Amino acid sequence: MDKIERVKLALEHKEPDRVPTISCMDVQNYVYEALGKPVPKDVTKYFKNPLVAKIVDVAAPLINKLGGIEKDVMRFCIKKVEADVMMGFDATWNVYAEIFRFKDATHFYDIWGRYYKAVYDRDDNLLTPGYIGGMFETPDDWRRWNKKEWQEHPEKMYNFNITINEFFGKDIYIFGSHLYGLFEQIWQPFGFRKFMQFVRKEKGFLEEIIEYNKNWYLKCVDASADAGFPAIIYSDDMAFKNGPMLNPKMMDQLLGAAFREITDHAHKKGVKIIIHTDGNTKPLLEYFIKWGFDGHHSIEPNADDVDLGEYKEIAGDRLSLLGHLDITHVLSFGSKEEVFKHVEESVKKAAKGGGLILGPCNSHYDIKIQNLRWMIEACGNMTYPMNV
Repeated sequence: MDKIERVKLALEHKEPDRVPTISCMDVQNYVYEALGKPVPKDVTKYFKNPLVAKIVDVAAPLINKLGGIEKDVMRFCIKKVEADVMMGFDATWNVYAEIFRFKDATHFYDIWGRYYKAVYDRDDNLLTPGYIGGMFETPDDWRRWNKKEWQEHPEKMYNFNITINEFFGKDIYIFGSHLYGLFEQIWQPFGFRKFMQFVRKEKGFLEEIIEYNKNWYLKCVDASADAGFPAIIYSDDMAFKNGPMLNPKMMDQLLGAAFREITDHAHKKGVKIIIHTDGNTKPLLEYFIKWGFDGHHSIEPNADDVDLGEYKEIAGDRLSLLGHLDITHVLSFGSKEEVFKHVEESVKKAAKGGGLILGPCNSHYDIKIQNLRWMIEACGNMTYPMNV
């Protein structure tokens, strides 16, 4: 059985030949080690030089106009999928991430109105910038924001996805995606405190911004579906380790109808749609199903009250479960025996009847290539039918 059919069957809650695997790895040390190549130097490596930093602080608008780090980001996104193919994963989370612009030598902003701090790994390679706050204070700040690049994003994403599908579409099951979902888009450009003020006093504006983002996200669904991808990962972090960021009923009241429209649109396009959020999502599982999602990714094993067996019991054949494997120890520092045991325990809890696709629950610099290879080997041993 090939990789694409294996993942397809699992998402349909049918039993393939074995438990499939998925990669969400997006760090440079993983990508280039998997490819057997040195990490290339991107332009930001030079920004720690004080003289260069002063120039960048002044010239940031010009650098952005000339393309900034667009070529570096796009090269990396392609190499990320190539690495997942080389490693032997069955599925890859393909992200279109050409959204960052320089504010100065140590900070970025994005096309939607967020500020970030530049973050580097221990080898001095640029990681995904870290969110530090929003750029807007009032609804009118958001309304005045130049949305030209925002509106151009789905078409650029489509063109990128076409390239990815042409290169890798026959070798691996590809989930299309971009970085942010509706919940993140309505609170992060303002900060959470300001967002909660809007919930109490600016419900009309929240309806306006949700409608705008929903209509825009429908175009992003098209950018993946029309490029030929069989599925989408809708990424929208909405939980802490101890539980949801909002009361699930409030989340449903605010965004439930928009989520349902997005999932309905994806299904009309013939693609599956998976929701990603870290944290304790147990109180949200029934809502994920209500909103029409086909699966849930992350299922963070170290979050409070997250037990894969309980998630399987709640979800049944209504929601596929993806990711879940521990990155804090097992995939980063664990022995081969620990990796195999973790995979076997996960399979026992949730593999029966299909609907389980295992992989790291998130991406991290400390995750070891060897541990990922052990994980893939262990999943290769988890064949159906199985007595679990």
